Amino acid sequence: MQFSFRNDQPDVAVAILREVGQWLVDNDRQLWNVDALTLENLIDNFTRDKLYVMYANRDDGSEPEPAATFVLQWEDPLYWPDIPAHTSGFIHKLAIRRPFNGQNLFASIIEFCQNECRKQGIHSIQLETDAGRPKLMQFYERHGFQPTYQRDVQEFGVSFTCQFYILNF
Repeated sequence: MQFSFRNDQPDVAVAILREVGQWLVDNDRQLWNVDALTLENLIDNFTRDKLYVMYANRDDGSEPEPAATFVLQWEDPLYWPDIPAHTSGFIHKLAIRRPFNGQNLFASIIEFCQNECRKQGIHSIQLETDAGRPKLMQFYERHGFQPTYQRDVQEFGVSFTCQFYILNF
């Protein structure tokens, strides 16, 4: 399966986030407040044109299908206020649709993000996740992300402890 990435379809990205967010709620694994996943909450000066949709291009000639979404931004004063702009890539709101679960899309997403970072002269990617999700934390660590620290954050009116990660390349 081949993949392509677009950053000009914010409505598709939000639809994927809401779909995955609702699945998590339905399976007692809520990660985000689904009602807060709106363009108004997700798009600002730091994320504009940085909300990507990953398309799966099937070998059978059918239309590419939206498979995942994520934000890749170059500055993040909310989660990473001590990191200077354009010195790291920051991944947020990563969501893979259920029909694509278990197909190792994350590796392709990280490869895409590393390539985009290299174009900017950047050699690290950082992300964070809820520290109360050990399986998700193990997933990131299996893909080479190193834990750095934890701290409490607030997003969309919800407070939680985040585990922060970095991947140097």
